[in-house]
Amino acid sequence: MSARGQYPDLLDFSRAAKSWGFTAVEANAFVTSSEKLERLAQGPLPICSLHNPIPNMRSSLGISSYDLNLAALDEEERLEAVGFARRTIDEAARLGARAIVLHMGHVPISKEVERRIHDLWHEGKTESPEYVDIQRRMPEIRSRSAADHLERALQTVRELEGPARERGLLLGIETRNNLHEIPNVDEMDVMLSEADPAVVGYWHDTGHAATQEQLGFTTHEEWLRRHGRRMIGIHLHDINGERDHQCPGSGRLDWELVSRHVPETALRVCEVGEWHGPACLSTCAAFLAHVGLFSPNGANSAFR
Repeated sequence: MSARGQYPDLLDFSRAAKSWGFTAVEANAFVTSSEKLERLAQGPLPICSLHNPIPNMRSSLGISSYDLNLAALDEEERLEAVGFARRTIDEAARLGARAIVLHMGHVPISKEVERRIHDLWHEGKTESPEYVDIQRRMPEIRSRSAADHLERALQTVRELEGPARERGLLLGIETRNNLHEIPNVDEMDVMLSEADPAVVGYWHDTGHAATQEQLGFTTHEEWLRRHGRRMIGIHLHDINGERDHQCPGSGRLDWELVSRHVPETALRVCEVGEWHGPACLSTCAAFLAHVGLFSPNGANSAFR
């Protein structure tokens, strides 16, 4: 994420990440060509994980492959999204990565409603009648078609398990921050219980889980308590107000809570926004080591 718009040559990004104390990198879903991915692979740090889809390309629907819905009811869209995910699996195997991060899609709802609840929170109006009304209605709005979309997401996982297993790769289903996205905390239970635990696991995102808690929905602790035992990887970033992807240690995240629930084997990827400069980025690895989430010499300590 930090490389977006800042490092036209991703080999330079790998060099910078090494200078900041990281031991691996994750390839962001906004890598737009195999050539750029190859430059990242030529850097001094190994690629530990890829964020689907890579490369991010134009789809037949005229939108980016990143915006395709892996839980779409339109089978043509879902199958095209699966095709891009399979290409990501191929790239990961070729580059020696260990895992792929998946956004499993969404339940289409009014984006105006989603945006409005975030705006009210950002304005400090979480006790206003409008906010309370939207919060009350959101689960019902989502539930109208959530079951059908969840079934399509499960079908997608079934179709990706085989290719990932054949290549020795893990698939991580990521916590999402928007309330219309799949899976919510209960749907994650369903997805993990129906998937092969040797292939499919949970990918935690600290900022996304903290955002859900601040919006008045699932708490950060519940995500970790219920799914931490299946965690194969984690995106580590702080949150300040409504804005996540802040440098770890610069916001209000409960890092002690996170540290208690992360398995020793989980990949740890620091994921901060491209608006940060070197002064902030150079502190991330040391802070995460201080709170017990990074090892200075560990292969699990990655940057994105």
